[in-house]
Amino acid sequence: MRAAAAVVAACTILAILAAANPPGAARASSGAAAVHQVRQSSGAGLRAPIVGLVQTADARGYWLVGADGGIFTFGSAAYYGSTGSLVLNQPIVGLAATPDGRGYWLVAADGGIFTFGSAAFYGSTGAIRLNQPIVGMAPTPDGRGYWLVASDGGIFAFGSAAFYGSTGGVALNQPIVGMASTPDGRGYWLVASDGGIFTFGSAGFYGSTGSIRLNQPIAGMASTPDGRGYWLVASDGGIFTFGSAGFAGSTGGAPFGGVTVAMASHHPGTGYWTTTSLGKVSNFGDAPSLGSLANSTPSSSPASGVLAANIPPSPNFLAACYPHNTGQACMSQVEQATTNARAAEGLGPMTLPSNFAFLTPAEQEFVTTDIERVDRGLPPFVGLVDAFNADAQAGAQGNSDPIPSQVPPGLGITAWASNWAENGNPLGSNYFWMYDDGINSGNVDCTPSNQAGCWAHRKNVLGLADYQATYGGILLMGAGEAYGTFSNNWASDAALMVLASGPMPALSYSWAAAVAAGAR
Repeated sequence: MRAAAAVVAACTILAILAAANPPGAARASSGAAAVHQVRQSSGAGLRAPIVGLVQTADARGYWLVGADGGIFTFGSAAYYGSTGSLVLNQPIVGLAATPDGRGYWLVAADGGIFTFGSAAFYGSTGAIRLNQPIVGMAPTPDGRGYWLVASDGGIFAFGSAAFYGSTGGVALNQPIVGMASTPDGRGYWLVASDGGIFTFGSAGFYGSTGSIRLNQPIAGMASTPDGRGYWLVASDGGIFTFGSAGFAGSTGGAPFGGVTVAMASHHPGTGYWTTTSLGKVSNFGDAPSLGSLANSTPSSSPASGVLAANIPPSPNFLAACYPHNTGQACMSQVEQATTNARAAEGLGPMTLPSNFAFLTPAEQEFVTTDIERVDRGLPPFVGLVDAFNADAQAGAQGNSDPIPSQVPPGLGITAWASNWAENGNPLGSNYFWMYDDGINSGNVDCTPSNQAGCWAHRKNVLGLADYQATYGGILLMGAGEAYGTFSNNWASDAALMVLASGPMPALSYSWAAAVAAGAR
């Protein structure tokens, strides 16, 4: 599952519901279904680790970038494009935003530059044989240039960026891992993995950790708004402050997934954000919490809370629905099992539209999702969008959580989540997402010792309402189903749930149409 750009917690779930007997064989005395393997997953769908974090010009949002160039937007950050669908020569290592907040640059390890929105191209080292790879970049204050820094401290200046010096000819104790520019654009700092600081131009020296024995290496740095100090962040989330930079907290020693890889200061405030390689963003001081890719699904609403225990399907419909089936015998069992499970929450049977049997799998998935939400007092997803359907279909074809790679023009993604399952039909997938996803359900990301992924699918189905209440926007969805994608022949279902900003896009199917056909 995933919320992007604000992203939600990722997990991969495997439910082995019976021993190796063919469909229709005698069931075990435990009541387990005959030999079917039903797999589910929910997650941010990260295909590459997060490598960068940059705030927006209005300080009310930020972007994350993955090593594949995938872009994840939070708060006021708008989506202008990515390299997530391209085959790169080298991985992305950094991200920088334009001063107007309407674009950004991505830089790859070979110095290749990728521009989006208002970001202009001023040159790159993509065609140059580098002594050491590029590890970061910084823009000029006027947005008409940028610096690239290599791990040996070599500096490459483009556009209005002036060259003030480098460590390219210096024997370093440890490699350079990041840089920051001064507010006046007439200097910059470089930081090494041991916390050694190197100053050039108008950048002042305010201290370093070069002589301190660190628990973990430094991963990045950020300068203060006044240019008279800076923060360093270590890969364990430890924060080191110098000059006017104040300490507002850290995740040093906290059990967050992934290693800390980047930080950004909250201009013009005094706080900061850090992010891990899994996209877990932590905020400190006056930096607002705007969401993250890991463990970010809102769960404050009682409606989206977890169940006290799993509710195994009764009747167990798996044999009747194998491998993909929407016939009367199968559907009557799924509907009855769903009715029984909903009764445990004080809910009545689902009221499906009269034409449910004639809807596409994507439309069926959408309708069941919205009924689950509406019956719990949550706002429905407005409708299906072709671009998100295509992303969901790609997830179904690949047996994986879909990600929103195709965004309709004019839309910005505030948050998103996604689910995937192998089952007999969308209503069956919905059952396991909603009612049988806790400890001992077969969810491999939900164990007694690590419960972070428990009920993640349910939280996705019922999620994003809190984000919408805070940031506004439109709830949209994509869904898809594929066949023959796995050796056990189950149907593969995927759902993509999106909170977007911007004008209403064209809908391929809507909740209004479902209601007109009797859904409620």
